[in-house]
Amino acid sequence: MERDSTITRRFLLTAAAAVAASGLAEAAATPASGHRKATYPAGFMWGAATSGYQTEGNVVGADLWVLENVKPTIFAERSGDACDSYHRYEEDIALLKSFGFDTYRFSLEWARIEPEAGTFSNAELDHYKRVIDACRRNGVKPAVTFNHWTCPRWFASAGGWSNADSPQLFARFCARAAKHLAAGMEIAMTLNEPNGLQVVDWMPGMTAMMGQIKPIAEQMTAAAAKATGSDRFVTSIGGGSREVRPNIIAAHEAAYGAIKAERSDLPVGVTLSMVDFQGKGPNSRVEEARSDAYMPWLEAIRRAGDFTGVQNYGRTLIDAKGPIPAPPGAERNGGGDEFYPAGLGNMVRYAHGMTGKPVCVTENGINTKDDKQRIRYIDGALAGLLSAIRDGVPVLGYLHWSLLDNFEWTSGYGPTFGLVAVDRATFKRTPKPSAYHLGAIARAHRS
Repeated sequence: MERDSTITRRFLLTAAAAVAASGLAEAAATPASGHRKATYPAGFMWGAATSGYQTEGNVVGADLWVLENVKPTIFAERSGDACDSYHRYEEDIALLKSFGFDTYRFSLEWARIEPEAGTFSNAELDHYKRVIDACRRNGVKPAVTFNHWTCPRWFASAGGWSNADSPQLFARFCARAAKHLAAGMEIAMTLNEPNGLQVVDWMPGMTAMMGQIKPIAEQMTAAAAKATGSDRFVTSIGGGSREVRPNIIAAHEAAYGAIKAERSDLPVGVTLSMVDFQGKGPNSRVEEARSDAYMPWLEAIRRAGDFTGVQNYGRTLIDAKGPIPAPPGAERNGGGDEFYPAGLGNMVRYAHGMTGKPVCVTENGINTKDDKQRIRYIDGALAGLLSAIRDGVPVLGYLHWSLLDNFEWTSGYGPTFGLVAVDRATFKRTPKPSAYHLGAIARAHRS
């Protein structure tokens, strides 16, 4: 899943009223004049993203379910039913299509498919095949993430990504899932933001925050180990640490090979958290930040990757001492962080320049309850993206985060990134004007 300080906290530990009538919706969603003359590549994908754990609900076999339910915990609340998308995926896909989108990014839940090591559930594989089939029936392209942070509890109890066997264990899962599902996929991603923790380290105020959280997090992890009858419990929330980074990179490369072995023509990449690090003043450490947070993964993509999934939510200024707060007077989003849509175009250029590979915007959005601000963010982000495209950067698509207001990791249900609000008691979906606005842009530029 990156971004400004509040948003990165969701990785570390991490709405407006509906437009009732379609005619009014289209009127509210008229694209900004700058988009009418825009030129996007043929086959450009327009869509929105979700993840399994954040929307499906009741993923009881996952590592994070354990962490949510032990005491103490750093989670503000439990995921519970989430958006009940496990049962309501048909509604979500039809809704996405109704806005004018043609691509849906979602993830597989490893814990459902392989609930015990080496034991695979054909019933759960068939469930995800039904999701893919529902996409295709609606004329929607399935963009599938094989792992969006959550792993089976047995994997965490065996050391998670610190386990020397973790690359092979993940590749085994990917091979089995790809054999059952890859035929229907449009594009695939092995991992979601495996560099997240390195990015977080380059955000203002994170050292102090880590000091406050660490004691509780350690107690939570110890309680999770005890609850699972293990001497350890290693999870991947927020991406991987530097210590396990070699194993996670090896896991991506092994998974890439396993998926391509099942379907060689399927584009396979990995999504990266890509905050727009910008130098400020003399002797800025900005290149040090980029080298630490991005380069190991960009090098991995050069070796094993058909595209880079860019996930940007803003920028961080870095001077000679490190990350510094946003300028005084800067506009803020709903989480109190800087409003900076221009970061997307900058990081799309950077990712392509460092790898030579195409880019897909697999996440981009804003935490806000002011949907007019979300619309302005979308327009600003797309302006930067289009500029990069006009300069020759090959961009496969734009997938907004998120389709739904959902469970935002340790922050619970407080942050609102969705184009659609969800009533937590009834699960009623209520589209926001931003959904129709972005959808109208997509319709205007369907190739």
